[in-house]
Amino acid sequence: HHHVFIQNRSRGGPASIPVLWAKVWGRSRMDLLPLLVFILQWGCSSSALIVERKDCEENQKTCQFNADHPVLGSGEMFDSISGRYDAINRIMSLGMDQSWRRRMVNALEVNAHEKVLDLATGTADVAIIEAQNQPSSTILGVDPSAKMLAIGREKLEASGLEDRVTLELGDAMDLSGIENGTFDKVSIAFGIRNIRDRMQALKEMRRVIKSEPMSRLAILEFAEPSGGVMEFFARMFIKHVVPVVGALLSGKWNEYMHLEESIMAFPSPKEFSMMMSQAGFEVMSTESMMFSSVILYLAAPK
Repeated sequence: HHHVFIQNRSRGGPASIPVLWAKVWGRSRMDLLPLLVFILQWGCSSSALIVERKDCEENQKTCQFNADHPVLGSGEMFDSISGRYDAINRIMSLGMDQSWRRRMVNALEVNAHEKVLDLATGTADVAIIEAQNQPSSTILGVDPSAKMLAIGREKLEASGLEDRVTLELGDAMDLSGIENGTFDKVSIAFGIRNIRDRMQALKEMRRVIKSEPMSRLAILEFAEPSGGVMEFFARMFIKHVVPVVGALLSGKWNEYMHLEESIMAFPSPKEFSMMMSQAGFEVMSTESMMFSSVILYLAAPK
């Protein structure tokens, strides 16, 4: 066991009273791991980010994409980071991103022989979990990045799930190839904030989901943490550590700066829940994880 010592200035000697640690350690220990990484990374990452942003302010050209660069958040952007995408996700979240996805899939409660649509499926992480959770289900994964889908197909073959999971290139804003009321369950993990017209995408989800009592939509997305001390550290982790670590590991600075910016620009849970309601869904619950930095929205069609 490690002891945390703090200097007790009033007595002049060290005190083995880990006040803050004891207060914090009551939380889920896995939830605290990113904060430990944050403390280690803060010194170098924050200074690097400040220098880069200063350069951006002084010379706008360094921050603008030219014709050779993909649009931020597009399929082409994800093509450019596809090779290291899975590994970087695991590193930046210390493996917790998969537990978040599993929690989303569990919340969907996929029943036998149901059809599931996974949007922004990327390398098929969620689609694979959905197929493994319910052996008789069939899953369609849709994503705008061809290279991400290619990696997903390799993972499906390795898992022996290619007969039940189909991956197709597509756009969540335009699911015109899918008939009304086709799917029992719809999921999208960490993708809705990259969609240009979120309301249109939500309306398409409502169109293709069945109007049945057990039909469900699950959306997993980052949010800007707000509130207490731990939420402050989580916010700093997302703003400074995550994009810098991603940029360093991938060599794609702008793409991972976009990650932080897209999270900060995303509507609050209350605002996004209102959008879902306007699109024809009844939000049943919103569950926050990792100090309100990850939100799971569960909804049923109205």
